[in-house]
Amino acid sequence: MTLTSRQLLESIVSRGHVERPLLAPLCSVIAGEMQGLEPQAFLDNVTKLSHLVRDLTRSLRTDVAVAEFGTLWDAEAMGVQLDWSNGYPPIPKGTIHSKTTPDLTNTGRGSVVLEAIRRLKLLFGEQVIISAGVTGPVRLSHLSGGSLSSNECARKVVLPAVKALSEAGAQLVWVVEDAIATDDVESLANAMTPVWKTIRFYSGIGILHLADAADSWLPFIEKGGVFLPCFDPDLSPSLQKHVNDTGTQYGLALRLEPLSEAASKAAHSKNCVLLTTHDELAGSVPVRDLQKRLTHFRNFTQ
Repeated sequence: MTLTSRQLLESIVSRGHVERPLLAPLCSVIAGEMQGLEPQAFLDNVTKLSHLVRDLTRSLRTDVAVAEFGTLWDAEAMGVQLDWSNGYPPIPKGTIHSKTTPDLTNTGRGSVVLEAIRRLKLLFGEQVIISAGVTGPVRLSHLSGGSLSSNECARKVVLPAVKALSEAGAQLVWVVEDAIATDDVESLANAMTPVWKTIRFYSGIGILHLADAADSWLPFIEKGGVFLPCFDPDLSPSLQKHVNDTGTQYGLALRLEPLSEAASKAAHSKNCVLLTTHDELAGSVPVRDLQKRLTHFRNFTQ
């Protein structure tokens, strides 16, 4: 019997086993790009966002619909100004000034993100996994100019953000981080434990998404927890060695190009449960080539 995408997710959550990796390319803003829409206008329109993401997810036959990834919606709710003049990704201007927990559901684009998740959940039912992202605590700390520690960001911003996303219906939550980890690994691991457990409480999976050379995150990942590290094995060989040696489940965050030998081997591993891209695909992949460029990803999910 062929399992649905949601059933595959439930298999990972309940039994730590999956028959094949989930296919989850980061296709959200690119859905608007295909219709000639500017990123900022597209992301502000919940109807276009939800319907065009639905159409693209169906067209690509992926396991995951991406309501949001990497748009800094949570940092924006804390007062960071975003410059969209060059498209995706937005360029943050200034720093976070607020030290209080932001009103994520009513400030900035929070209401749009949450409503898009709800609508996608209704549109897809049980067939497709709905996902959305939050900015990681280390990156948020950098955006505050250091006025907020990564631990404070985890408690005051990341935890309420993932709770809001999970309550809306997201079952795969990306925590999008900088390549350089914090030095205070023990404290950050403790601060993030409630984040991962909250996502799991809603029968979801938290993904620590590390797109660039991210071996500095190894001490954090060695602490373990109910999350899935997601990285590029060519850029982070120490992370790949760790998951190989320990049998840890992981995801791969790859570029849409022919895979290296190391990446191909990592994708074939029984412990690889998710295949995604290094970033949102808007602006980086010609729209006309999207289906073709996903082919070598799909080969690992047959």
